[in-house]
Amino acid sequence: MVKMVDSSILILIPTFNGVKTLPYLLEDLKNLNYTNIHVVDDGSKDGTGKFLRDSEFSFSLHKRNLGKGAAILTGAKWAIMNKYNWILTIDADLQHSPAMISKFLEFKDEKTMVLGSRKDLTPMPLIRRFSNKFSSLLLSIRSNNLIEDSQCGFRLIPAKLFMSFNFLCKGFQFESEILIKAIMAGYRIIHVEIPTIYNNEISSMKNIKDTIKFAKMYFHSFIW
Repeated sequence: MVKMVDSSILILIPTFNGVKTLPYLLEDLKNLNYTNIHVVDDGSKDGTGKFLRDSEFSFSLHKRNLGKGAAILTGAKWAIMNKYNWILTIDADLQHSPAMISKFLEFKDEKTMVLGSRKDLTPMPLIRRFSNKFSSLLLSIRSNNLIEDSQCGFRLIPAKLFMSFNFLCKGFQFESEILIKAIMAGYRIIHVEIPTIYNNEISSMKNIKDTIKFAKMYFHSFIW
């Protein structure tokens, strides 16, 4: 098997109950010769853990569901222990095309976060579109930087950023927390346009609970 061109980059896949889609994503990554992969199973109950134990891929397991942020932090810790310099996060639900990874790698830099940006959100349910646009606006105002798609989990992040802060959020709000803290630390934000892929998947986001958690994180950020 041909090795991934840049061995300093780890592809990190946080997943919860992803056994129906995760195998297809991993196969696509292998076909593109991306082999530096680590999966974090965040307490799945659908056989994801068994699939990973029977697979060839590196993985970590949470005994119970702790949240997407916790899964990313577990993966980041593993990446740092194994001396990776960059972490590329990609969701397991097939909403992100692995073919776009090369576009992210074009902007690899020690002081840059690269974010996927979905321009056309019409395939999403209306509530998700509103949530995305509103949270992106709030984060743009808070950080004094344009954030085009705050809820996109397709990102290239310097590993050292994870060593610079004590992150507080364990759920989806983590993806907003790390954006604010990165900008506060002087990181540049670059956007890569990606296609909007939405196949009526059941989201793990809980609209009311996660909105309240986002609001708490947002207002708390003013005293960081």
